[in-house]
Amino acid sequence: MTATAPAHPHASAKRHLWLISLTYPTLPLLGLWLAITLDQPAWVWLTTAIIFIVMPILDHLIGDDKNDVLGLMEDEASQSLFYRYMVHGLLPLIYLTWLVGAWAAVSFDWPWWAYLGLGISHGWGLTFAINSAHETGHKPDKISKWVALLMLAPSFLGHFRVEHNTGHHSDVSTPRDHATARFGESYWTFITREIPGAWSRSWRIESKRASRKGYSKWSLKNEVVQTVLLQIIIWGAVIATFGLAVLPYLLIAMVISVTALSSQNYLAHYGLLRDKRPDGKYLPARPQHSWNTNSLLTNITSYNLARHSDHHAHPSRHYQYLRNFTDVPTLPYGYGAMYLLAYVPPLWRRVMDPRVLANVNGDMSKVLTKELALAEGEKR
Repeated sequence: MTATAPAHPHASAKRHLWLISLTYPTLPLLGLWLAITLDQPAWVWLTTAIIFIVMPILDHLIGDDKNDVLGLMEDEASQSLFYRYMVHGLLPLIYLTWLVGAWAAVSFDWPWWAYLGLGISHGWGLTFAINSAHETGHKPDKISKWVALLMLAPSFLGHFRVEHNTGHHSDVSTPRDHATARFGESYWTFITREIPGAWSRSWRIESKRASRKGYSKWSLKNEVVQTVLLQIIIWGAVIATFGLAVLPYLLIAMVISVTALSSQNYLAHYGLLRDKRPDGKYLPARPQHSWNTNSLLTNITSYNLARHSDHHAHPSRHYQYLRNFTDVPTLPYGYGAMYLLAYVPPLWRRVMDPRVLANVNGDMSKVLTKELALAEGEKR
């Protein structure tokens, strides 16, 4: 019998901090409730204001996880069903928030800017759904797979599970990866590459799998086909329930959540490049190939997503086990502030370009540039 280490004395108390993550996807409900109760539709913008104003301020005030508050003893974590099912439990909250937003979109005589705010705020609510689907989608069991696909359906992003797990994690920080931003590439240029690239790579992956296993790429065994049909059914049911008037809300929320995912991809690997082996193939991804942040608030609201270095080095590692590294590329701020920087390319480059260069001691041959991507494309 192998002895197990005793649990950390404060582990059980710490673990309940993760429940904070469950509140963020439902923030749009708070804004909507205030808008209806106070008869002030401007409150539907509450979630957007929290993400881009309140969270960056709190991120700065709270700072990094200096005492590793999020670091739990693996023995305690592995024995607890709390970690396994907490993320799964978010699924009904995601649909409750999304559907209540759909109801509100067709129920009130509000000005156009209120409907815009409703869609944007609920889109950011779906962004947390995508993050939760990212966590569950990395797990091999069928329940986790379908929980992830259902979480992604409101954003019409079901293809993300295949594209991210098999495509992005394989190609990250190389010219082959459309989800890795090149040095000097603006966020607005990046999304025109990254979003269609995700669709095409997911289809390519599943088509190859179909060919290898001897069935049609149009078969229901193709996960992309499965997810598209699932999403059409769910969206169709919502439109049938609320009418075509709900469609602008659905589209705005979808666009916001999809581009928010692109925002995270943009800042997570900007300009980073893996080294090559003597035979010309790229070495496996290491913690040094992701931009990390140990911001306590960012991580507690994203299931440690911002400890991205450990995630890419160990993709199947559960969120509660992800570790911080001090010797990897590190973002200067939490995710909320970094999103804002990304949306203003001159500010982004002023902050991030020197950090990219410092990371490689000024050696541009170790930076992922547009020129390198074009050259590698010509070789292929």
